[in-house]
Amino acid sequence: MERKVEICTRAYRILTEEVGFHGCDILFDPNILVVATGIESDNDNAVNFIEATRIIKSTLPYCKVSGGISNISFSFRGNNAVREAMHSAFLYHAIRAGLDMGIVNAGQLAVYEEIPRTCWNWSKM
Repeated sequence: MERKVEICTRAYRILTEEVGFHGCDILFDPNILVVATGIESDNDNAVNFIEATRIIKSTLPYCKVSGGISNISFSFRGNNAVREAMHSAFLYHAIRAGLDMGIVNAGQLAVYEEIPRTCWNWSKM
């Protein structure tokens, strides 16, 4: 997460201070990476994107943040119900952190509030 913020901050400073862009003309994609791959270093990818979004939006005035939402669920290809629930839950939290736009398949997006709570393992959260 720190590296994502560092890169966006450096780019923002160059664009606004050296090139003359206004912050509202800058769109960052801090790169959402796949989760649940079995590789320990991937465990926090979704949370890192959300936290990076929160920091970017609070420290880099007027910029926008975007992300390719389907990236988080590549390890669940073929299991559309899980992918839809993951995308909806991710969007719900990312939007609250400041996500301005996301690349999604809107036709395969569940409504967060309508995902059956039996799908969540609350004891691990």
